[in-house]
Amino acid sequence: MEFSTKDHTVIISKLPNEASDLSEQLLKHKEQWYDYNVILVAQDCTLTAPSIAHAIESVVESRQSEVKSFVLVDSVERLGQYAEELTAAPTLEEAFDLIEMEEIERDLGF
Repeated sequence: MEFSTKDHTVIISKLPNEASDLSEQLLKHKEQWYDYNVILVAQDCTLTAPSIAHAIESVVESRQSEVKSFVLVDSVERLGQYAEELTAAPTLEEAFDLIEMEEIERDLGF
């Protein structure tokens, strides 16, 4: 996995191709993303959408409880396979836009 920080957001890319490895690696490197909004780039990952969703479920829940955003970036073809509750976008730019909108909503008390 690769972690990079831009402003108040951590971008996680180069995901492992096993669901258990994805979950383990996210938890193992929690200190690198915990205090930030998270964008997980899954476009090059060979896991199925349901496997990815299951592997990141606890991370998504932790972001919500910490009042931080979590956005999954994946191919347009796979976006429809994720639950509506999971914030997802087809590009990194759109992911940043979604985080900005969520932060505005939080600031306004929504």
